[in-house]
Amino acid sequence: MNMVGSVTELEGAVGKPVAAMALKTIDHLDEHCRSILAVSSAGVLGYLDEAGVQRTRLLGGAPGFAAVASPNRLECALPADAAPGGASLLMLVPGWRETLRINGAIHDGGFVVREAYLHCGKAVIRSGLWGSAAPTGATAESEGASVGQDAAAFLRAAPFAVISSRDEDGRADTSPRGDPAGDLSLLSPTTVAIADRPGNRRTDTLHNLVENPAVALLALVPGDGRTLELTGTAGISTDETLREQLAERGKAPKAVIVVEVSRARLARSDAIAAAALWDTSRHVDPAGLPRPSAVWTDHVKANKSGGVGARVLRAVANERVMRAGIDLDYRQNLY
Repeated sequence: MNMVGSVTELEGAVGKPVAAMALKTIDHLDEHCRSILAVSSAGVLGYLDEAGVQRTRLLGGAPGFAAVASPNRLECALPADAAPGGASLLMLVPGWRETLRINGAIHDGGFVVREAYLHCGKAVIRSGLWGSAAPTGATAESEGASVGQDAAAFLRAAPFAVISSRDEDGRADTSPRGDPAGDLSLLSPTTVAIADRPGNRRTDTLHNLVENPAVALLALVPGDGRTLELTGTAGISTDETLREQLAERGKAPKAVIVVEVSRARLARSDAIAAAALWDTSRHVDPAGLPRPSAVWTDHVKANKSGGVGARVLRAVANERVMRAGIDLDYRQNLY
């Protein structure tokens, strides 16, 4: 499958991370983050369980369920099996295309914040995640060492997934993946292929997988009250045939994440109900949220990275120019 075996091979295939993108990251929860968290009713947590297995779990509740205790700490109900250590959150605001990513650690029953940044909306746009969706009525649940019939049907219907990984030092990352339903490709009962589409140009997940293959994937189907969690290991393939198989709009991905599943869990999610995730009448009006271009501009200016390049970018950061660039990127670079 032409599996990537080093960072050099990876960056030869997908390019190096764009340094300017890292400047959109801050080390605390500022007012923009607080305003997003106040209306967020769901989040996807990547963590290690007590057995040391990488997990991905949906959390949910009333808007603001993840409460800001301080600029570097969140308080929310965490899974009972979550072990202390590196963890990552992808916060969802139903009705909004952007997501808030928060990396840090589980400590003393809360979440310690070490990084926060706004993720671009491409995955949500491609997936149509917040469109009107009728209840599926499906109730089947299953768990096993492979993707069984019910889990396979759910996977085929899923346009959106979140993948959690960590690097060799235990720094965690949780990243969204979105595509038309059917693009999460089941190659065998234990193998799932996921196209790596254009995103925020940081390639955190891909770099993590080169160092540490442990992974957990959580898939969602609009209108369905269940989630599908796949745990196992993953690698990165540049196989041309596989890439062409996952092409969309005539564009093949530069790389494909290939997950070898060791456990598949299809189960009803209390978090979906608690967050009213698919109730469009309770979705947030994006007009009431800060403009993404304003968030990114302010975060660039607040970033503390040293170096001449970082200082220059902070000095020239302009919200109007940022907004025009984002609009163009969303129109031209979804695939």
